[in-house]
Amino acid sequence: MFLSLSASQTEISIVEHRIIPDEVRALRLKPTFINWSLGNNFLLLDSDNSELFEISSSGKIKLSYGIGRRNHRYGELIWAGISPSGVQIVDRLENEILTLDFNLNPIQNISLKHKIFPELAQIDPWGRIFLYSSTYNGIYLFENDNVMKEPFIDFSKDFYSNYCVEDFSINSNGEISILGCDGFFHEYSQNGMKEISIPVEIHNPEFLAPLRDDWLVLSRDGDCLSMMTLQSINISQMNYPIIDVVTLNRSIAILTKEYIFVLNVK
Repeated sequence: MFLSLSASQTEISIVEHRIIPDEVRALRLKPTFINWSLGNNFLLLDSDNSELFEISSSGKIKLSYGIGRRNHRYGELIWAGISPSGVQIVDRLENEILTLDFNLNPIQNISLKHKIFPELAQIDPWGRIFLYSSTYNGIYLFENDNVMKEPFIDFSKDFYSNYCVEDFSINSNGEISILGCDGFFHEYSQNGMKEISIPVEIHNPEFLAPLRDDWLVLSRDGDCLSMMTLQSINISQMNYPIIDVVTLNRSIAILTKEYIFVLNVK
């Protein structure tokens, strides 16, 4: 299946779809977050139950037994990703960063000294974690096991107090983009300086993902907009509402209730 994003330059095709294994449903897990792992595997979070697990390319499941209910923790896991330290996880309610090895065994927990209670997180190409806090209306940098006291991006200065962020993302150059709840897209430099702000012309945008030199904004219904060309693409042929989106190089992984779709960009 080919989906034209730019008739003269770009094509997006569904190259793979992985069925969410029955074991996931048997364990009463409902993944709400997806990220790439090592070896073409995927990390999945069930934020409601504070559980992390990995699905391999063959469909095998690897569970982490050191977090969530199995460890009698009652946090809210909002992000997980691969870093130079291992697998790192952000827990909003516990206000901490958890580090696991690549077999999903716990290594350490680091409490954030600044009580920002992050709601969104991303990692940059150098392994630094950026944390969005609605409580403090900004994005904070976590580096060398410490969270900076001052915001890396202060929305009170760039916009106004209590600016609402729907999503944010970081590309391979370390540039940051913000999707506001007001339907505006904002791009920032590596140094946290705001460069552009433009409206997003799709209904109910929820997801933001970098793709090469572009940024894609998507809705839960499968509408997609290139912020570089301002051309739209409809991927509703999947016939499943989108739960989460993540990109890696030329590939897009889309999490739905039944499948993980992998799309390739040419």
